[in-house]
Amino acid sequence: MFRIGSSTGGESREEIRGWSSFRKTAYLLLPLLIYFVVHDVAELVLWGIMEGVLSGGGEDVVTFVRENAYTLQGVINGLAALIGVAAVWKMAKKEIAGEAYANGVADDRCFSVNRRTGEARQRLGNEMHSGEWLLLIALAFCAAVGVNFLFGLTGLAEQSAAYSSVAKKQYGVEFAAGLILYGIVSPFAEETVFRGLLYNRMKKCFSYPIALVLSALFFGLYHGNVVQAVYGGVLGLLIAYVYEKYHNFMAPVLFHAVANCSVFAMTYRGRFENVSQGVSMGIMAALLAVAGICLWRIKRLTNQNDGDK
Repeated sequence: MFRIGSSTGGESREEIRGWSSFRKTAYLLLPLLIYFVVHDVAELVLWGIMEGVLSGGGEDVVTFVRENAYTLQGVINGLAALIGVAAVWKMAKKEIAGEAYANGVADDRCFSVNRRTGEARQRLGNEMHSGEWLLLIALAFCAAVGVNFLFGLTGLAEQSAAYSSVAKKQYGVEFAAGLILYGIVSPFAEETVFRGLLYNRMKKCFSYPIALVLSALFFGLYHGNVVQAVYGGVLGLLIAYVYEKYHNFMAPVLFHAVANCSVFAMTYRGRFENVSQGVSMGIMAALLAVAGICLWRIKRLTNQNDGDK
């Protein structure tokens, strides 16, 4: 059995790095397996309920469902995601607490000192100036929209049939429902699983750079097609980076929410399809340049807050 510490969010980094490869793999992948199994079972049950409603409803119900098929599909997937998160929330909460309070406790002898350091960092995250949060929002917006313009210029999105199928479903959702699903439900669920749980555990198994890259790779592959895998991988790196810098779980959730809402709102109903290549290149360059500046400022400010460590 895995020994769970009540205050540190789990075993120490040294203890975990001494485990066998099999035990490390189980430690990392078992929560993902639980999440996906519960998610898929919940989705099947919800679709079964929907089928029951359709079979017992009248023509008006059937018409409503047909007209709002993509929205209902998004709602069912969102509910299934929340149910999946509920199944792993206890584990995720311990890992998030471990990051906030200990930030990588080496062993039990160092706990009292490191806990005080972790608590100071968590308070700092909660009390950050509005400018630091605005930098995070600006980074999320510029990076997400800038990378989308880059994909549009390369033609990668148009060449992927798998992505086209996914995009048709995503943009078939009603606008208000899409903002809730992609701006609240999806960021919370995915950040709980991929940053709160997986990334925090990876940092205990591997060095920080390896954990950063691996968590981004898993996040990209999770999306299931080449276009979203590349996009998710790039944003996954940035999301894990800001989590590491802000020491606050709200940072990756907010980044993810802003990125999703920005892209969804700006590309809904093909609003930028008629923009010329020259204009697209200019917008992309400007957005990515601003994203780079925001990233640099975040690094400087958070390093100052951590005492330049």
